[in-house]
Amino acid sequence: MSYSNNMDVISDVFAPLDGRHLLDIGCGRGRLLRALIRRGAQATGADPSAELLSKARDMAPDAALVKSGGEALPFEDGIFGGAIFLNSLHHIPQDLIRPALAEGMRVIERGATLLVIEPLARGGYQEVFAPLDDETEVRAGALAHLAAFRETATVETLFHTEYDTDLHEKSADDMLGYALAIDPGRRDRIDAVRDKVVRLFSHHARETDGGFLLDQPMVAVAMRKVTP
Repeated sequence: MSYSNNMDVISDVFAPLDGRHLLDIGCGRGRLLRALIRRGAQATGADPSAELLSKARDMAPDAALVKSGGEALPFEDGIFGGAIFLNSLHHIPQDLIRPALAEGMRVIERGATLLVIEPLARGGYQEVFAPLDDETEVRAGALAHLAAFRETATVETLFHTEYDTDLHEKSADDMLGYALAIDPGRRDRIDAVRDKVVRLFSHHARETDGGFLLDQPMVAVAMRKVTP
């Protein structure tokens, strides 16, 4: 099946969403949590950033939220009907990626799916963000760790697919504000590249209702838990 946006992938993998309890690992400001709840799912989000969890609480007030990195999730084994890393795997320190994937598998029930959706290092979003943080290496590293995990863990890969999608952003400043919330230590760097990011944003972004769109190629890998 071909896809054109991330939510179509998620809806297909976890159908029916209604009533399913899903864990969003690296939930950030809560966009996915809100989308899941609107479709009838029960959603829990985990993120190490207190600031981003505060935003997620406003965006998805019906979601359960916990402050935690993906590598040490504070949940019992097998309590979720599925788990998702959406644009979050490459934000995990490289040496903790495989432990985080193992944790994602641990907390879902047997037969459930762990879905990883990652941005590829090309497209308009990548071009706009590169002056602040060229993620080419960390994105490639995350995919390499994911491939190694699939080879060594007892999982069944359901599919591995690439597709093109558009990411919605309110403005270049909103993008940079989110980057600052993820890593407050980048404030000086953000200030230094702000003008360049704004120029690139105006070149690559396409205006739409309520904001702008930036093209971003994606890769999605769905893995089924087959261990007890």
